[in-house]
Amino acid sequence: MKNTQDVGFSALFFGISHMRFFFLIADYFSIGTIISPFLIWSSGSFRLLFLNIGLLSINVSFLLFTYYMEKNKKFLFKKYFFTSCFSLQTFILVICIQLDLSVINYLSILTLPLIIFSFFIYIKDFDKQVKKEKISLKGGFKMGIPILLILSGYLMSLDVIYLLLGFIPRLVGNSLQLIAIILLFVMFRHLVPFFEFDWRDKIENIYILNKAGINLYSKSYIEETQTINEHYISGVLSSVNIMLNELMNAKENKISIIEKKNKIVTIYSSDFIIGVLVSTEELEYFKHNLKKLVLKIEVLYKDLLLNWGGDRDRFSPIENIISEIFPM
Repeated sequence: MKNTQDVGFSALFFGISHMRFFFLIADYFSIGTIISPFLIWSSGSFRLLFLNIGLLSINVSFLLFTYYMEKNKKFLFKKYFFTSCFSLQTFILVICIQLDLSVINYLSILTLPLIIFSFFIYIKDFDKQVKKEKISLKGGFKMGIPILLILSGYLMSLDVIYLLLGFIPRLVGNSLQLIAIILLFVMFRHLVPFFEFDWRDKIENIYILNKAGINLYSKSYIEETQTINEHYISGVLSSVNIMLNELMNAKENKISIIEKKNKIVTIYSSDFIIGVLVSTEELEYFKHNLKKLVLKIEVLYKDLLLNWGGDRDRFSPIENIISEIFPM
């Protein structure tokens, strides 16, 4: 898994699958007759037991989901707000289940508002970031469809609906949830991690060097308190890259990462030039776009690089390429 968002979504979908598994066992393969006493409870049934395990599973999965989402971003009020809420809800749920299995009839509805609200805040924040990054809104709209399906399916499969309307709504609800889970898994796996959206706050410098380590072009995104000679920086970075390549036995066209003193140096070396990006965090966005930047510059300036006479001004249009790939 590439990041904490992947871990969060994996926990969420594992929990949803776990919940549906136990709900199916409860609805179709368990005896619903109330027995007194039942295991450690004064009364209950295997159906109620499996329903409670399923409900507990979805709450634990949302607890893990919100924890991993909030590790890199504050969604509401303060960091780990939803994690705290789900921790409290899960704790109360465990206590209630230990006291009486029949509370599932009420808890299945009472626990739903927090799940819906947390998802609503997540989608709202994601939509805000999508608009900021000018990403197509079709993806955000499509993502709302499976969420609506899974909530509708969950409501249709509740015991209250079953008692009022019979077996068919429950069957339809289960089918809707299965379809929605598959759609959500596919969509969420392709979402850009939230912390990647804040790349503008993490980027500091970009350097374009030739293979001799000469600085062809550089761009700074921070206000330096002291002016440092660019040629000195480029020479040091080029030497570090050469040393790193030797140690790692690296080949051309490969990303290298150096971390030191809260700075991340991302290096991409192509056939003719070396791209260096200095940031405060390691992001997939930087790796992908640095490679894209280097390859585009190399295509446009290949002939000049082969016969360059030392005039750095001829590389000044690189500014436009950087602005296109790293829009501020």
